Amino acid sequence: PGVRSPARGLSYTFMAAEALWILAGDDTVAGIAPYNPRIAAFSDDGMTFFGAYGPRVAAQLDYVVDRLTTDPATRQAVLTTWRPCPPVTKDVPCTVALAFMIRAQRLNCHAFMRSSDAWLGLPYDCFNFAMIAAKVACAYNRRAARSRVQLGALHLTAASAHLYASNFEAAAACVVSGAPPDDYRSLQGLVVDGDWDRVEAALVACRDKRAEAEQAWRIRP
Repeated sequence: PGVRSPARGLSYTFMAAEALWILAGDDTVAGIAPYNPRIAAFSDDGMTFFGAYGPRVAAQLDYVVDRLTTDPATRQAVLTTWRPCPPVTKDVPCTVALAFMIRAQRLNCHAFMRSSDAWLGLPYDCFNFAMIAAKVACAYNRRAARSRVQLGALHLTAASAHLYASNFEAAAACVVSGAPPDDYRSLQGLVVDGDWDRVEAALVACRDKRAEAEQAWRIRP
């Protein structure tokens, strides 16, 4: 689906809110449901999400940055979001792992998913992975004495990439192609400066629908 098509109807408020929720290490329904009430249906107990990425991402980010800082050529800067031997639950994690690699002074992120819904989930997942990578790159650039890195590519591998029949007509109506978002350069500048605070502030402004969101940095997938 063309994520830049107005017909796509993405919720940029929810997109920013979910990225902040994950990066805060949150797994509570209360932390995200105000931005998407339907998401509460995937909680087993109405309070938390079994498959929430936040706690695992937050627990492993320092390790990822440490590995990259110690050895920019490392192949060990990996965090996992899968829950081993998941029980019967409404919320089995879709993403298994994220691997971060610096090549040619660019931080690339490799996402491995067991399942990816091209309509309901993919645009939001890609944005979340990109924001996790942006935070890693900012942290690396604040620490590293070497040349700073830019954000590189996001490579996504999905064992199952699917589109439900109920979404097919809407997806077919807005398939488009286009260049990367116009604001990509402004994000790169913040990343190279290691300025995660400004990236986070822009996400908060977008989540809260504040007027300065468009002025600070337009959040787009």
